[in-house]
Amino acid sequence: MKIATDADMRAFGQALAQNLKASDWVAINGPLGAGKTVLCAGILAGLGFKGEVASPSYAIVHSYDPPDVLVAVAHVDLYRLDHADELDELGLADERRERITLVEWAERFGAAYVVPSHVIDIAPQADGSRILTLKMDNDDTIR
Repeated sequence: MKIATDADMRAFGQALAQNLKASDWVAINGPLGAGKTVLCAGILAGLGFKGEVASPSYAIVHSYDPPDVLVAVAHVDLYRLDHADELDELGLADERRERITLVEWAERFGAAYVVPSHVIDIAPQADGSRILTLKMDNDDTIR
């Protein structure tokens, strides 16, 4: 599907949030500036979060918990990790059943660590839009 603006990316995230549940692991892939954090901000807004969403690039993980959101969310950025074994130190799989996990830069190690329930690939286009492909665990693909 074609996403023309950041507002459209955020709106897509809000709509997607209505289909997510605790234990979902959402792998989000795309180059720098593709809109991964904007998408996560939309998902969090769709789950009721009213604040600003910052990239977890330096913190690695930002956690959002009820009552600020309907379902607990871990927003993860794997960009700065060097090895897949560092994921164990974060304990991401430990509490997976109780929350939604949004993983930016998931292509770095995420799929080797946990099989995602949703994979979102974002491809920036020359005109500033993005082509977004969503693959769900039921083998449906939306382009």
